[in-house]
Amino acid sequence: MAIATLPLVLSVVLAELAVGGSFLMWWVDRGGRAPSGFLKLVAFVDAGAIAAAVALAPVFPRGDLAEKAQVDAARLDSFGQALIVVTILVIIQLVTAFLPARGLRIAAGILTTLAGVAALGVAALARPGALDSDPIGTGLAIAAVALGAVALGGTDGAMLLGHWYLVTPKLSPGPLRRASLTVVAAVALQIALVAIVWLRGDLTGAWETALSVALALRVGVGLFMTLIVALAAWWTAGMNTQSSTGLLYVALGSAFAGEVSARVIFFLTGVPI
Repeated sequence: MAIATLPLVLSVVLAELAVGGSFLMWWVDRGGRAPSGFLKLVAFVDAGAIAAAVALAPVFPRGDLAEKAQVDAARLDSFGQALIVVTILVIIQLVTAFLPARGLRIAAGILTTLAGVAALGVAALARPGALDSDPIGTGLAIAAVALGAVALGGTDGAMLLGHWYLVTPKLSPGPLRRASLTVVAAVALQIALVAIVWLRGDLTGAWETALSVALALRVGVGLFMTLIVALAAWWTAGMNTQSSTGLLYVALGSAFAGEVSARVIFFLTGVPI
């Protein structure tokens, strides 16, 4: 049933990118030093990502296919509806990026982030399995997608921010270091979450299946490689922003691979990583 869940996996990952990007916009903008062009570009990318996530909703598994894939079709429908709400908020955030009213941008960013995390939480609940009788597992599943959004969307936003230093050499490295450190914090928390899942014994079954490669990709590339590269990007941002931007390209690739692997594992096994 791996193929049946592929549209769902891609939709969730794209939603993570959009929601995390919205969060990073707000987080950097609240410092008051975010380039306006950066805010507009990230908002456009977020709008494209969430639109693609919504476009995949009609091909989510339903009926017998959903039952065989062990996903809740009703919750998937709710996720699809929630994505529409998030899309509207992302568009509003995009519009506010062109307005001089910083307060409106901040408010739009907060609302979009909260709605996005709620939508991702609904998606996490669509793979019930043992989650319905396991409150801790349910909390970990929701935390996994929320942290994934900050890690993936944050890396994408940080990488796009780095391009502004190519055209504005005198721009303070503060925003770029802030963005990179946000990614570092998110990935560090993801590693802590995986450690908790491992201590609970939930990873034992995943290692004994063909998903062991995906698990290794998730942990080795999606977490530890992303953490190391993001740390390097934060460190070099104060000395050479061009090098930092190049490192963030690598971090984006590793974060994306890790999130896809994590969502594949979750929707096939119910293990929240």
